[in-house]
Amino acid sequence: MAKKNLRIGLPARLILLGLVLVALGALIASTPHLQAGAAPAGPGATPTPAPQPVSVAGSTDWIVLMGVIIVLIVILPIIFRRRAWAK
Repeated sequence: MAKKNLRIGLPARLILLGLVLVALGALIASTPHLQAGAAPAGPGATPTPAPQPVSVAGSTDWIVLMGVIIVLIVILPIIFRRRAWAK
């Protein structure tokens, strides 16, 4: 009984760990970084914000999310059917 739990539990844990690492990487990449020794700006003039770029066809937006979804579509059926193939 413990062997069956380990067979399904280990891949599930690895997938979960991978998703957590991807989420942390995206979070770190999206946070603004201060230069070394620079203090945060206090009250003062507010600069005019730059216009936001528009996503166009063929851009790299959401590629990581699509990659994770594709990997899950491929890996999950393999994990669940592995018992049937072993027979």
